[in-house]
Amino acid sequence: MRLTALPQYKRDTARFLEITGTLAKFGLAEHIERIEPDFLQRWLGHGDLEEVAKLGLGERVRLACEALGPTFVKLGQILSTRPDLIPLDVAQELERLQSRAPADDPATARRIIEEELGGPVEELFVNFHDEPLASASIGQVHRAWLADGRAVVVKVQHPGVEERVEVDFDILAAIAGLLERHDETARSLQLTAVIREARRSVLGELDFRRELRHLTYFRRAFADEPGLLLPEPIPERSARRVMTMGYLEGRSVAKIEPAGEAGLDRRALALTGAHAFLDMVFRDGVFHADPHPGNVMVLDDGRLALLDFGMVGRVDRETQDDLLDLMLAFVQADEREILRIIRRIGVFPAEVDDAALRRDILEFQGELSTAPISEIEVGPLLEAFTSTLRRHRIQLPATVSMLVKLLIMLEGTSRYLDPGFALMEVLRPYCEKLVLRRAAPRERARRALETGRDWTRLLGRLPGLLDDTARRIERGQVKIDMVHTGLEATVNRLVSGLLCAAMLLGGAMLWALKAPPVIAGIPVVGVFATLVALLHGIRLLWQVRQAGS
Repeated sequence: MRLTALPQYKRDTARFLEITGTLAKFGLAEHIERIEPDFLQRWLGHGDLEEVAKLGLGERVRLACEALGPTFVKLGQILSTRPDLIPLDVAQELERLQSRAPADDPATARRIIEEELGGPVEELFVNFHDEPLASASIGQVHRAWLADGRAVVVKVQHPGVEERVEVDFDILAAIAGLLERHDETARSLQLTAVIREARRSVLGELDFRRELRHLTYFRRAFADEPGLLLPEPIPERSARRVMTMGYLEGRSVAKIEPAGEAGLDRRALALTGAHAFLDMVFRDGVFHADPHPGNVMVLDDGRLALLDFGMVGRVDRETQDDLLDLMLAFVQADEREILRIIRRIGVFPAEVDDAALRRDILEFQGELSTAPISEIEVGPLLEAFTSTLRRHRIQLPATVSMLVKLLIMLEGTSRYLDPGFALMEVLRPYCEKLVLRRAAPRERARRALETGRDWTRLLGRLPGLLDDTARRIERGQVKIDMVHTGLEATVNRLVSGLLCAAMLLGGAMLWALKAPPVIAGIPVVGVFATLVALLHGIRLLWQVRQAGS
């Protein structure tokens, strides 16, 4: 199929050409050209790539995402959490994605608020600033006050964003499917699955009620943490495209001065943030998936605050256990355990060089076994780990990959607060505490109860499954295919042996009967057949011996 034959091309030609044209402009359309070499030249042309060629791959990808708008900004942010799929330098560059966008005019913002909340802005807020505080790719933020005097921020979605995102993902899904049919690299990256997961995540972010629920949940979960504050959700002033929350006075950690901040306990702030994120993952199973410096604030009263709960991950108990085991293996520099866990949770290609994989793991683990724990940087360690997996084309589950990236970002953000912060010093006691908790009698009893429920459920279903299978066998609906591999050589030798035996027996009989023609008393056919059978038998015995050695 050609690109121009795709239904998405025919339906959204202008956007299709804009996307492919932008990719071509930044030198990212190589795989598209491989499918249909004359497509870009015929419709778009490459233009002058001289300036673009001076940029690195990561910067070109970032600039292309920013040029193409909200869908690609969000897709880039999601891909930045998958260093097992894309090169590390590209993932790090995508972390810098800026979702800036022109602000809507005040009349448009007010119209959306009134449509969503069902009343005039003047009745909903006693004071509403038309000038937005900021405008991103999905929406913009305004300052306002409620009737009871509370200062709030109102997040308003840009009009038409959801429709634009739907169109973009339809086009991306079509291109990804086409690439997977023609390109081995695209198949190994599972592009269609990546696009499908990104689509689900981005469309979820467009429903601000979802973000409000996340904020409500986390605010309740950390209500007893004195050093941490989350904005107050205002559900009565929130809807699908409008979200209102309490206004917090403070500064992003990225704007904190490196030194000279009087009264600021940097160490305590960094520890508060690190423990909060670890509790999200291992205690709650729900975590803020984007802890970059812009989403972490230091309030004027010295507390830490977290913002933007649009991108949230969830982790089940089994994945929690896998991640805990992996972290312990890193802490203990146990390369065998790391390899075992990778085999359990990773998606492996058809062929993997086990010796090379073990050697690579040993290489980056070697430094851990000798370095003091205070000098071990989690970021470079995990980056080396994901680079190793990518080199061997091993993919992690999306949640695990996101958690690995979370730890990398967490260490980087914590060092804005405390330049000497070592996340490994926090991970070791935290992991040891979790292991002790996992070994406690109450936890063992809970796990035994869960296992017992699983077995009870299975045993309860077993009679029905057996009855259903028996009925299918009776109706001839069960087909068993047996495939033997590696037997061709054995079968060939068996057939050759039978032919050799038959020829030897026939030749011997013709010789014994002196079947004509007979020359000088020697039956020619009988002798010839016997000699050929003997030579073939010797050759066959030599092949069998070689195969067994």
